[in-house]
Amino acid sequence: MENTPRVTLNIQAVAEAAGVSKTTVSHVLSGNRPVSAATRRKVERVMDDLDYRPNFFAQALNSNKSQTVALIAQDITNPFYPALARGLQSSVAEANQVVMLFDAGAGASLTSAFVDEAIQRRVDGVVVAVSNVEDELLRLQRAGIAVVAVGSGLSGLPIDWVSADDELIGTDATRHLFERGYRRIATISGPPASEPGGGRLAGYVKAVNAFGETPDPALCEVADWTREGGEAALYRLLDQDDPPRAVFCANDLMAIGAMDAALESGLRVPQDLAIVGVDDIDAAGLVRPALSTIRVPAEEIGRAAGELLLHRIADGSARSHRHVLVQHKLIARHSA
Repeated sequence: MENTPRVTLNIQAVAEAAGVSKTTVSHVLSGNRPVSAATRRKVERVMDDLDYRPNFFAQALNSNKSQTVALIAQDITNPFYPALARGLQSSVAEANQVVMLFDAGAGASLTSAFVDEAIQRRVDGVVVAVSNVEDELLRLQRAGIAVVAVGSGLSGLPIDWVSADDELIGTDATRHLFERGYRRIATISGPPASEPGGGRLAGYVKAVNAFGETPDPALCEVADWTREGGEAALYRLLDQDDPPRAVFCANDLMAIGAMDAALESGLRVPQDLAIVGVDDIDAAGLVRPALSTIRVPAEEIGRAAGELLLHRIADGSARSHRHVLVQHKLIARHSA
């Protein structure tokens, strides 16, 4: 039995079936030129009947728009970033943009490779939620791609960006512990040379000074933003002759890891050791005791980044660069 040859559908086939010109079909697909509602419905009905799917790459070449944006995230295993991606997707969906997700957790070389891929695929825009990649941001701009950055420490770049006030977050979290009566407060910071680690550590130091104490380097541990990193850091703090009575962790994953170490060491939380985190990921309310934390609205950040990106895609020549500062909130639960 002979195989029936597969028919390749194209714009010409749709035009003939609908009784319109190829140009009209192109206008329906691109949305760049007005088409009467009746004609649009007819063409769309024919495309449905024929199960026609437009050639993505041909459309991108013809319109110079790919209808695709990319998100380069620091670590997609951290629940903060999927929530950010959800907010980004919700804000760009009405513009028929699809979001590609890149995980930069493997390091700088992979981030550079992702940027190469974004440029080769001619994406319309990129949201970069990775620290210490200023050269990559500028490389995207030079390629004519709209760019929005997420995170603090970027105000010196000619770029649109969304951030929380990381220094104030560190101050508010540490102040909460002081106001609850705790002293000898430690911190488990992210890498201080990059954001948001540096900003949150600076906020911790500011609060310690404000309450009349001298910051003790022995109380400042650094971890890698993971649960395992927070656990190991707290063990190091507990090994001291005079261990801390409270700890501010620069994100919730590290705080949950610190709680693991505290409970494994026979300490009661918060009676023997109080713990505060940052982000308010879903797990913060599920662990026991429930984690006190600073809520940083990841979805709101994603939506704001998407809105800035769509604006920049529509008007890439705009000279002014905008900064959206999202507000954080202390969520006091049972761990502090």
